Amino acid sequence: MIDRDTVQQIRAELGALQPPVLSLYVEVDPANPDNARRAWELRARNALKALAAPVAVEQAVLAALEAEFAPEARTLAIFAAETAGSQVTITRLPLHISLPLLDLSNGRVEARWGEPYIAPIIYALDQYERTAVIWLRSEGWRFCEVFLGEIVEHTDVFRSVEADLWREVDQFDPQRLRERLRAQAMGNRDRFARRMENIAARYLQRLAGLTERALAHFGIRRLVLLGRDEATKQFVALLPRTVQQMVVAHVADLPHPEAAPAHVLAKVLPVLEHVEQVHEQELLNQVTRQPGVWGVDPVLAALQEGRLSVLLAPWRLNEQVWLSGNALLAGSREQALVLAPDAEPQPVALRDVLVDACTAFATRLEFVSGAAEERLLRDFSGLAGILRW
Repeated sequence: MIDRDTVQQIRAELGALQPPVLSLYVEVDPANPDNARRAWELRARNALKALAAPVAVEQAVLAALEAEFAPEARTLAIFAAETAGSQVTITRLPLHISLPLLDLSNGRVEARWGEPYIAPIIYALDQYERTAVIWLRSEGWRFCEVFLGEIVEHTDVFRSVEADLWREVDQFDPQRLRERLRAQAMGNRDRFARRMENIAARYLQRLAGLTERALAHFGIRRLVLLGRDEATKQFVALLPRTVQQMVVAHVADLPHPEAAPAHVLAKVLPVLEHVEQVHEQELLNQVTRQPGVWGVDPVLAALQEGRLSVLLAPWRLNEQVWLSGNALLAGSREQALVLAPDAEPQPVALRDVLVDACTAFATRLEFVSGAAEERLLRDFSGLAGILRW
């Protein structure tokens, strides 16, 4: 699991890479039929041979590919460079997600020699949301963290809670309690029901406090509640408003209370993907409502004027743009000449410059995929932006 400390370590290691560096990204997703029988390895080999990298570096990377065994990874990133003693250092990162900003013309293989190409990984580390999954079970709640397609269970979050409390919380159902009391001939039924409700509410408030502290400790801003529908709805009503706003989904219970975290991930991952798709569509709706800007030249112009708060780009970003003599970007050579008439503009791949351009103007970059990507390409000419003003 890539936790917060690991993120900092990866950023430091990648930032310390000194050119020339061989940067290699390979889609190794076993669910893709194009990767059957390690076909990705052949594509990677062909991409490496096309580079002008030293033989020692190329051979070291080829050896790393031959030894690679990451059956659950979707993307493999390898960085290799020669050290002073003619040794080759290898940094290997198997990731459980797909990455944007990669070349699509070579079967999702990106190979470069020179400046380290770390933008795809840095984007993923910065933009992917950490999500907590709280599984409300009668045997005791479980707290899992999902990030970059991986899951880890934090077993100490609810460790201080006594076993009797879980039974009280699980068995408590206000409506069922009142129905049972109405069927009994006993006095003070309503008073007893209210007392039970108060006890259960105190228990749930205690659990809500533990949840709030755990979310803050792990730096999590999205929450999924897994369990019986009535249980998750009852619990969310007792959460502080700030935590309620973090809840992105209620997911039906798993049949086996001792299921491994991997089964929890398999249950919630499609839900999280749907949540992300809805979010991406809403961003495009916001572009329409504002109205924002769309099209390559209008978006780049608004970006470089500092007017964009969010820039939406397609996951498959193969657009070529032009770098003018004054280091501004334009969608065409003609527009680049307007920006700097006295210098010949240079063609560049948009995926090579977009991350740095958005960073320079404090603009959030959002890549959209699936139906949102198709809509962006069809209705917004490939790029869209939400304006600050």
